[in-house]
Amino acid sequence: MGRQRGIGLIQVAIVMAALAAVAMAAMMSMRQERNLFAEALARLRGQTLEHRQQATAGQGGAGGANVNASAASTAGAAGAAPAGVLRKCVIDGKTVLSDVDCTAADPSSRVVKPLATRGIEPPRTPKAEPAEAGPATMQDKMIEKATR
Repeated sequence: MGRQRGIGLIQVAIVMAALAAVAMAAMMSMRQERNLFAEALARLRGQTLEHRQQATAGQGGAGGANVNASAASTAGAAGAAPAGVLRKCVIDGKTVLSDVDCTAADPSSRVVKPLATRGIEPPRTPKAEPAEAGPATMQDKMIEKATR
C-alpha cells in the first residue's frame, strides 16, 4: 500500500488551531470595541499608546514642533469644550463615553447623539369589534326559524 500524498492530519490541525485563534481574537476585539491586532503590532514595534496618539496627531506637519502645538491645542480645547456634548473616544486602550475626558482634539473622539426613548410602554388593549346593528338577513331569519 502506497503513502498518501499531500498535507498530513497534524498539519491540518495546526493550521485550523491558528485560524481559530485569529478568529477568537477578532471576536474579542469586536466585543471589547478595541483593535487587539493594532495593539499587538504596536507592542512588537515597541511603541506605547501615547506615542502612537502623538504620531497620528502630528502627521500633518513638520515633526516635533507640530506635536508640541497639538499638545497645547489639546490642553486649550479641554477647557473650551461645550457642556452636554457626549463623545466616544479611546483612552488607555478602552472605549469611553464621556463629556469631560474625550476632547475634540483627540483623533479617536466622535460625537455621540443619544437616542430619545419613551421607556417601557404597557401593552395596548385590542380594539372591540363593532356590534352588528343592521337588519337580519334572510339566511339569519331562516336559521332562527329552524332552531325554534
